[in-house]
Amino acid sequence: MAIEKDILMATAFTPENTDHLRCELHNVVMHFAHTTFQCDLMQPETIELTHIGMTRWSNYFKAALRGLQSVLPADVLRSARGTIHILVDGSVPAESSLSSSAAMTTASMIAVLTALRATHCMTRQAIADLACRSERLVGVNSGGMDQAVSMFGQRDHAIYVSFVPSLRTTPIMLPIQNEYLFLVTNTMMASDKKVHAPVQYNLRVVETRIAACALKRVLGTKADMPFQFPQTLRAVSDTYWLSRPGALDKMMEEYDDVKMAFQDLGKEAAQLQAMLNIVEASLPRCGLSRTEVEELVGLHGQDFDQTFLSDFPIHANQFFLHARAFHVYSEALRVLQFRSVLERTRARTEQGAPVDLHRVAHHLGSLMNASHESLRNDYDCSSSELDLIVCIARKQGALGSRLTGAGWGGCAVHLIHRDSMHAIMHSLKELYYSIKFGYLKESQLEEVMFPTHPAEGACVVHL
Repeated sequence: MAIEKDILMATAFTPENTDHLRCELHNVVMHFAHTTFQCDLMQPETIELTHIGMTRWSNYFKAALRGLQSVLPADVLRSARGTIHILVDGSVPAESSLSSSAAMTTASMIAVLTALRATHCMTRQAIADLACRSERLVGVNSGGMDQAVSMFGQRDHAIYVSFVPSLRTTPIMLPIQNEYLFLVTNTMMASDKKVHAPVQYNLRVVETRIAACALKRVLGTKADMPFQFPQTLRAVSDTYWLSRPGALDKMMEEYDDVKMAFQDLGKEAAQLQAMLNIVEASLPRCGLSRTEVEELVGLHGQDFDQTFLSDFPIHANQFFLHARAFHVYSEALRVLQFRSVLERTRARTEQGAPVDLHRVAHHLGSLMNASHESLRNDYDCSSSELDLIVCIARKQGALGSRLTGAGWGGCAVHLIHRDSMHAIMHSLKELYYSIKFGYLKESQLEEVMFPTHPAEGACVVHL
């Protein structure tokens, strides 16, 4: 879901008789220094990223610009001669796992399209997809969900995002808005994905790709992987079930949990539960050395490097394939369970049948709790600060608490009853913020702890 915090950009374009585009970037926050650069949109190499200093924030704008350069019509690019003025403000804290980077890239793309009067050239779906690919230029292997929700968020709705066969978003009403809300709490420990990516974010991507290759080999899947996501656990699962039509029926005969998943949630859930059983039986639970991983996937030396390590640098002595794959498949199953709870509740409400919203909220909360345990134990992307905040909130009545975003710092999100909000916030203030950071003003506390509801996605306001 999109939260009520935002990134705002004021933009204007001044045409000039020149051979280049000049970009003037200002930020209301003094930490993000003013920067100016020139480029020619007909020549993408003239858009150079900055890797040091207080203007590094401009890389998200530059990445958006380079992405647009690759898709906009030539006449739009040729007419981009003059100065784009951008003023940035917003309330999404940076490096807090609240998708500030996705919001920044997406907003930059919309600002440029608006300034150049080219919004008709791209759909919302195209912008979300391009923003995801463009953000990777900054050095983070972004998956695309944050950009999709930034574009397609709807008030009072959760957003179900699917990427196969192409990006598709489905808004689902949250029926508990009157009594329950989400509380976001910032650990105030920065989650800088760019700096720590080689040992955290990007390493996890590589581990899941290696796990996918290992599973494909174990399963003997010969069919080509889907071209959109050829090295993913999703691709292995989809390809396996397509190439083995009778395999799921056999799994349901052998495993009660697969049969129950099918009866409760349908075929897709049963396939995910079956993949969890396959992971359990096929991948070693322990950490594996590079030599052991090479044997498992059947690739060695340069072939291994080219397949898994050529996109983004990583640093690792061990690879935990079982844990990473188990998290991915179990989290996908929890998403289906969460969606099912919301859809069944909506259906009962529309039919006029009685609905126990308290029970619904507890069910959703339990799924959030299970998600955090998996993120902490299997994906290993939590932190001591996140775990402490989650523990405090749960003890004070939060129905569900989990880290959000990439993890390793940043924020946690909690599903809470309205009546428990002040008690939870007071306990977090006394047991976390005051102990770790000392005295904080009320205005500071309001920035690191705030309630939110699902909000609208990106929009343009003409002044």
